[in-house]
Order: sequence, then C-alpha cells, then structure tokens
Amino acid sequence: MIDEQRLLWLLTRMRLIRRFEEAIVAIYPTDAMVTPVHLHIGQEAVPVGVCAHLRPADTLFFGHRSHGPALAKGLDPKKLMAELHGRTTGCARGYGGSMHLVDPPNGMLGSSAIVGGGIALGVGSALAAKLSGEDRVSVSYFGDAATNSGVFWESVNFAALRAVPVLFVCENNDLSNTMRQREHMFADITRAASLFMLALSANGTDVLDVHEKAGQALEHVRSGRPALIECKTRRWMKHQGVERDDLPFNVVDEARDCPIRRLESHLLERALVTRGEIDEITERVRQQVDEAIAFAMASPFPTEGDLIREV
Repeated sequence: MIDEQRLLWLLTRMRLIRRFEEAIVAIYPTDAMVTPVHLHIGQEAVPVGVCAHLRPADTLFFGHRSHGPALAKGLDPKKLMAELHGRTTGCARGYGGSMHLVDPPNGMLGSSAIVGGGIALGVGSALAAKLSGEDRVSVSYFGDAATNSGVFWESVNFAALRAVPVLFVCENNDLSNTMRQREHMFADITRAASLFMLALSANGTDVLDVHEKAGQALEHVRSGRPALIECKTRRWMKHQGVERDDLPFNVVDEARDCPIRRLESHLLERALVTRGEIDEITERVRQQVDEAIAFAMASPFPTEGDLIREV
C-alpha cells in the first residue's frame, strides 16, 4: 500500500518531467539550445516509479533519453536547464549537453550517448559496492534497442555469475529510432533475462505498477542479487527533437497512454486528492520550470579559457 505522500510525490515528479520537456519543445526552435534532445514526454512513469525507491547513494547509469531519469533521481532542474543552454552553471558546466548529464551527490556519475553505454558501468558500480561492503545498489537504465547489443548479455551474465546488487531497467517503447523491436530482437526480454535473474514486467504507462514491480525487484537487489524490470511504455515524440511521433504503427491514445492522467484519475476516484490540489501541484511545477529557464538564461556562457579546462 502506497501512502498519500508517496502518491503525491509520484504525481509531482511526473508533472515536473512533463512540464520541463514541454518547455524544451517551446524553446528549442529559437536555437537557444544547440544540444540534441531526446524527450521523455509520455514515458514519465518509468523513471519516476523506479527512482522513488532509490537513495542518493544508489548509483544510476542511463543513456541518451536522459532528462526523465535525471529529474526523477533528483537533479536540480535549474542545473539541467542551464546545461541544455550550454551555460557554466549547468550540471556538467556546459560541457555535456543533454546526453552527458552528471550529478554525483545524487548518484549520477554520468549518462552516455552510446546505446547501452551505461549498462556495464552499472554492473561495475554494483561490483565495487559489493567488494567494498558499501550499503548501496546500482541501476543500469536503458531502452529496448540496447538489449540486442553484446554488452547487455555480457552484463546480465556477469551480474548473475558474481551476484552483484544491480537492477537492470529496460524502458521498452518498442522503437529503436524508427525500427520496431520485433525487427531487431528475437526473444522476449523478460523471458530471456529470467534465465539469469529475477525478471519482472511492468506497465510503463502506469506509475503504480512500475512502483510496485520496481519495489519488488529492488528488495531482491538489496539482498545481494541482480534483477531486471522491463517497463513497456509508449513514445509520444520522435526519437530525437521536439516533434510528435508520426509513425503509422505508433499511434498514441493520450486518454489511455498518459501516465499522469492515469494517476490523477486514480487519486480523484479514491478521494485522495481534489482537483484544486492537482491544479496547485501543476502551478508549483510550472513556476519551478520557469525559474529554471530564468536561471539558465541569466547564467554565463563558457569563456575561451574554459575550452582547455577539464579536457
């Protein structure tokens, strides 16, 4: 049973991700951002449902669709927005852009633009925790396209063989850019992973289901064994950029596929929240994102001297 405070946290964090991404959609055509962006609109339930169970010390390694996991884990929206604008106040001081986010205090040691590039790093971090006796777990977060790469299979095999505390999270939107999963992946991901470890499947448009399955998986991981959770979701936007997806086989029904609407309906039907309280959350999040934009725009660009620092 999830308490009311946790339910409101889930809603607020999903609303933050949605509003942040919608702000990018509005800003991006002005060329104020020159970094490529891969938006998380419609897929918010997966990172929020997983990260609700993580502690700051738990490490998270993720890929090019980075904003959702980063905000869910605790990255300051101001630092993220500044990074997207290439400013020195960004989380990577303007060096990284959208696909290379970093926030060590919140367990994010860097995201990777390489498909599957963070999977083995998550396993390595988990191995380090086991060898040093640290009380933390690691999460390797990736899309379904990464599961046909060699590093995925090597990582699940090693994690199972060495019994390291890592959770593999597959955010499965059934699309590798514009290619459907069945065109590049023979086996069912959850079934194949179950040969190596505990493997669960969740409805990635339902944050409550993701939260429940992630909780089960992480309880298993904190006992010292790896696990995988596959979250089947829907991609609303094109693979890259700020346009809505127009693939004929990826038709989104917002009434059915929106994780925010689904949670709000759940809360309203059970009288756990009022429409006015939902509106207050929406307004607080809007102000938070507006403040992040103002912070980014007021922040300095790197100087010529910065070009040779940290390189």
